[in-house]
Amino acid sequence: MPSLLTGRLLPAACLLALSAGASLAGHPDSSAGRASELAVTVSRAIACRAGSPQRTTLDRFLDAEKTRGASDDELAAARSAYITVSEAETVNQSVQPQGCTAEERTELKLRMARIRAGDFEER
Repeated sequence: MPSLLTGRLLPAACLLALSAGASLAGHPDSSAGRASELAVTVSRAIACRAGSPQRTTLDRFLDAEKTRGASDDELAAARSAYITVSEAETVNQSVQPQGCTAEERTELKLRMARIRAGDFEER
């Protein structure tokens, strides 16, 4: 019976984690908001096998945010948002996998190429 209860509660916990990540993200024009968008893009690209990030992606993103004028507190919030959203996306994908269309995969491949090149601007 405990596994049945876990099976029922796990999806709810995943949704809660995702909504917590979204609330951490704040405004899309904030460093944390951009970090959340980056985490979703990277997680989705991995799930769709459309590319994977470099090990330094988060650090390079934070450097770019610092160049944009982000304070230390904003950088800390961005780091936290990226990690939280990334973990929530990973859990959600493992619990309820979502398929990828060919169009989405192509778009993600292009986006990941820009991210690997250090271009973190959404287009």
